[in-house]
Amino acid sequence: MTGFLAIFLAVMMGHTAHAEVSMATQVFGIKDLIEKLPNHHFQTCNLVLSTNRANFTTAESRCQQLPARVAMDRQRGTLATINSKEANDDLTMLLNIALPIEEQSKFKYAGNRWAWTGLRKVRNTDTKHIQKINKRIPYNRSDWEWYDKSIPENFESWNRGQPDQRPLKPGKKSNEYKKSGRCQEENDCRQNQMRVNHFGKWDDAFGFEEHPYACDYKGKYLVSGLEKTWTEAKEACEAIGLNLATVRSQREVEELRRALLYFLGESGFEECKGQFGHHGKQPVNKRGKVIKKKKVCTSATMEERWDVEHWAWTGGNDEAKEGKFRWTDGSEVEAFANFPWIASAGKDNKAKGQAAGQNCLTISKWGEFDDSYREHKKPFACECPRG
Repeated sequence: MTGFLAIFLAVMMGHTAHAEVSMATQVFGIKDLIEKLPNHHFQTCNLVLSTNRANFTTAESRCQQLPARVAMDRQRGTLATINSKEANDDLTMLLNIALPIEEQSKFKYAGNRWAWTGLRKVRNTDTKHIQKINKRIPYNRSDWEWYDKSIPENFESWNRGQPDQRPLKPGKKSNEYKKSGRCQEENDCRQNQMRVNHFGKWDDAFGFEEHPYACDYKGKYLVSGLEKTWTEAKEACEAIGLNLATVRSQREVEELRRALLYFLGESGFEECKGQFGHHGKQPVNKRGKVIKKKKVCTSATMEERWDVEHWAWTGGNDEAKEGKFRWTDGSEVEAFANFPWIASAGKDNKAKGQAAGQNCLTISKWGEFDDSYREHKKPFACECPRG
């Protein structure tokens, strides 16, 4: 059982319906939830794995930008901290879902068979120290450090004989890494960064090598690219101890919108908020003046606007009382000012030749909400438990 799922079981112990979900169902649930994310980023509520290969420095930089891009967090992100068996299992699961090992090169050091993490050797890396060592440098865990300054003291999963700290002369290529570039250091290159393979084993590696990479994730939403009905989406979230997404502020609306863009890809209509009206109504600003529509918005066809790829289910619905939208926990949807309904939405719930009315809440990639038929299939977002 992965740590991600084990954590959720513990979190949800106070919720009877979720606590009764079996471990086997949860394992299947998370794999089913994220296996079809189209934008090369795969997530749990704690990690994001990007399959876009990068050297260690580039991977580090991309992880630093992740909180601002997805979670609206000004703090710099980090490459993943894998300091427990549970976290190691989570990353192994993501790697096997995103890049099935049977589809990768049989060469054990091939780029897609590993993922960068945040463990680095930060002590005893100077030339003077290295010159005292004949070829292989003895392993000392206190030389290695995660971004929070902790060392791999309580958990480590090094491959047999690793880390070996094998050197590489400046300008030289290793026979094992011919496609990864050359050593660019003034002195010998050393394997001062850690990577993880599909089996959860660690290896030290040269920073110029290119691999997928894992970042720590502290965002609120877990996004799925699977197209499901509202009921199916609700059940899929509950299968791993979560609820369909809620938003309780304009900030959370924007965070969910960014998560959809990051994990599902851009729509092309990101600038069209407030410009897709119904029944000929023109959008106005806070002063009541008509907003001049952008060309990309006016040229979009009805089919393009309502394509399911641009929308995702949330937990809002008005099934208990028509016109009174509530989240799955019973709280009111419009709990903050200027809730971003698309024009006329929330007031057109009459059944139109279908068995049920438009009772379930969906959000667009440009950040507006609409009530939709629960039988329609769309991507969806679950809500991560954040204290």
